[in-house]
Amino acid sequence: MFLLARVVLYAAWPDSFADLDGAGIAAAFGRGFVIDASILAVALAPVVLALCLPFGFAAGRTWRGVWGWLAFAVLCAGILVLAGDIAYFGMVGRHVGPELVAFVDDPHLMWGIVWESYRLTLAGVLLLLLVLAWLWRRLMAWDAARVGAPAPAWSLALIAPLFFVAIRGNVTGKPIGTVDAFRSGSVSSGYLALNGPFSIAHSIPNAKNLRFEFMSEELAVASVREHSFGGSPAEDPQFPLLRRRAGGQGAGPRDGERRNVVVLLLESWDGDVVDALRLRRGDAPLGLTPNFDRLAGQGVLFTRCYAAGQRSTHGLFAVLTGLPSLPGMPYLGSGIEQSRLSYLGQMAKAEGYSTHFLQGSTERSFRLDSVAALAGFEHYMGKESIERATGRPPMASWGSWDHDLLEAAHQVFVDSQKPFLGLAFTTSTHLPFQVPEGHGRPYADDTEEHRYWNSIHYADGALGQFFASAREAGYYDETVFVLVSDHRSGVGFARLGALEKHHIPCLVIAPGLAPGVEDGVRSQLDVMPTVAELARWSGPMACLGSSMLRATAATRGALCMRSEIVLRVEDRAWVAHDLRRRLESGADARAVGNPGDLPPLVADAVEGRMLAEVQLVAELLRTNRVLPPPASSAR
Repeated sequence: MFLLARVVLYAAWPDSFADLDGAGIAAAFGRGFVIDASILAVALAPVVLALCLPFGFAAGRTWRGVWGWLAFAVLCAGILVLAGDIAYFGMVGRHVGPELVAFVDDPHLMWGIVWESYRLTLAGVLLLLLVLAWLWRRLMAWDAARVGAPAPAWSLALIAPLFFVAIRGNVTGKPIGTVDAFRSGSVSSGYLALNGPFSIAHSIPNAKNLRFEFMSEELAVASVREHSFGGSPAEDPQFPLLRRRAGGQGAGPRDGERRNVVVLLLESWDGDVVDALRLRRGDAPLGLTPNFDRLAGQGVLFTRCYAAGQRSTHGLFAVLTGLPSLPGMPYLGSGIEQSRLSYLGQMAKAEGYSTHFLQGSTERSFRLDSVAALAGFEHYMGKESIERATGRPPMASWGSWDHDLLEAAHQVFVDSQKPFLGLAFTTSTHLPFQVPEGHGRPYADDTEEHRYWNSIHYADGALGQFFASAREAGYYDETVFVLVSDHRSGVGFARLGALEKHHIPCLVIAPGLAPGVEDGVRSQLDVMPTVAELARWSGPMACLGSSMLRATAATRGALCMRSEIVLRVEDRAWVAHDLRRRLESGADARAVGNPGDLPPLVADAVEGRMLAEVQLVAELLRTNRVLPPPASSAR
């Protein structure tokens, strides 16, 4: 039935898979077999194991009858979901997933939609189930007549490992998830490999039915385009986040010039450990970041940059797509990848770049190997391959040392076809804050804060070595560098204010970019459009962020997530909300001329802009309208 459903999906919506050749279709069906086996093994494991018990009662008519009809119930549920998923795919262009929470929360409404639009299809499926029930009953009668003894004791020992492997989709490493369907880097191939039951099972645990409707979509679009995009008209009303590069520094390559791009995603770097930022605020220096501070004099330092969330997956998603990870919705690697999105690596590949993704944790950590492939990165390295490349052992706990990661990244960039995009995600400044033997520790390891500071000092040294190597190799002057933290470390978190919980360092260095300091609000969502502008890419892009280098209105803001709390930070004000009510609001004390409490009208306006952003992103993800399909995008 699962194989038949995949064939029907392909036949019913051929335009969604038009870019796949025969080999691509075969590969998608192959991955689909593994995915089908995984969800079927989950559903049928209790039935099969119960029928294989080596006891006399397990051979009885009643026992086998109960479990046999439970197996039929699984078959019926699977057919109903597969049929509904095929119909849903035609409406939204992807498989059903976390939105099924709305069905549970309001079944009357959802059944009404099904009945109005698909009553004939539903009647046909129910008729099929009646026919299958008749056949199943005959099979059950045949089974009851032939079975006389329980299964042998060794059958469980044989079957249990097979089910274990089938459920995991592999023997070792992280179990498969929805993002693994996209390992080829093709979205359409991933759609063909997935099925509705698997997608639901892997998306629902991370989804909650939070309210995302606060105004009409027209008002939400108008608000976002006015306050985030400077009032520019929509490229396509169906895809209101879609923009095309035109004019300015992003008008495509000049005189044949092609700029490399390196994004350094710095694990758990806090905004208040960097002396270049501390001195700007009037705080005493800590002496931890001499290399970052020197680099800050060569680029534009953004003093009020904010992380989109509090986990690495949130920061990575923001940098790769220019979108936030919203509360109650699945994150990257657990279902959100079913939506068509603008990915940094895919954009670079479209411009003729070679693309490389390196990160210091294990290669299957957060399924980043599949995430990297989906995001357009052709070459991927994790802890294991970095250890092989450098010949040196990793940290005692779970990851590569930063100097090994950055040394491997440097060698990849030197050997790479130019121009290249490289993303390197560091590790050492994560708990437990390790420092290699022989590296100086400016502070005693007597508190967690001091251990964290020492790890920052070590990581800063590795950063200095990397940039020295880049200069010596000659690609420094031809490369756009973005240095940004993935999130705050969490050290001393309880004593931080709402804004400080997201404050991170951000530095951009690029050919021809005059050094300076920018005190306006920026966020990780702005990294992708900034890179597109500085690298002079001309292709389409759909994201919530805007280039950090563009002058914008004071109502430009940063959208930050803290569990189920959404924070919007603007130049002079901020608001925290849980999508039901406003929790906090205040004036940013660092915004000159605006101390004290926030006037209610100002708080209302900031809240409105925040809710417009949340609603629009949630709706576009839900309806798969962030980025058009490839054929539409080409037009």
